Amino acid sequence: MKKIVFILCILVQVIGPSSWSQAQELAMAAALDTHSIWGGVVQSVSWADQAKGTKSEITVRDTSGNKINIYVMPTTTLWDKDDKAIMRDSIVPQGRVNVIYFTTPEGINVGKSIKLLQ
Repeated sequence: MKKIVFILCILVQVIGPSSWSQAQELAMAAALDTHSIWGGVVQSVSWADQAKGTKSEITVRDTSGNKINIYVMPTTTLWDKDDKAIMRDSIVPQGRVNVIYFTTPEGINVGKSIKLLQ
């Protein structure tokens, strides 16, 4: 744990304080177990709106029928079926996706990677 804190301190000095939150997100993601949804169906999409104070989130129904809310961060990678980067507007309701995410200690599901299958 001391090594992680030391590395984060070095990163802040090298890349600047504006990237501190991204460094924290990456450190948290590395420390938590990941989960995945294979072949899920997007139920709803809500992209961030700074004026309204909303965050980016998608709801995915897994193959068992469970609905899982996934917080989409700026560091979440978005891919198409050919492993090419896509823009977030490519993810729409009823689209099939694979999602890799981690759950924070507060119970928030944070997306690491979303791959569009269609």
